[in-house]
Amino acid sequence: MSFTSNYLSCAGREIHYTEWGAQHSATVIAWHGLARTGRDMDELAAHLSTRYRVICPDTIGRGLSQWSPD
Repeated sequence: MSFTSNYLSCAGREIHYTEWGAQHSATVIAWHGLARTGRDMDELAAHLSTRYRVICPDTIGRGLSQWSPD
């Protein structure tokens, strides 16, 4: 199963996330651990996406999300 790469704006920062599965399915959010990225969840997301919509965000300052100057 393939994914889409998306961005959303939150508190003035661009947050990157990947989205797997059908939009009408129940949603699971798979958030990575400290110092990692949302792409760490690819294998899990691919497996779950046959049944769920899976969203894998990059925390601010990680992966493709915008860094915070704070």
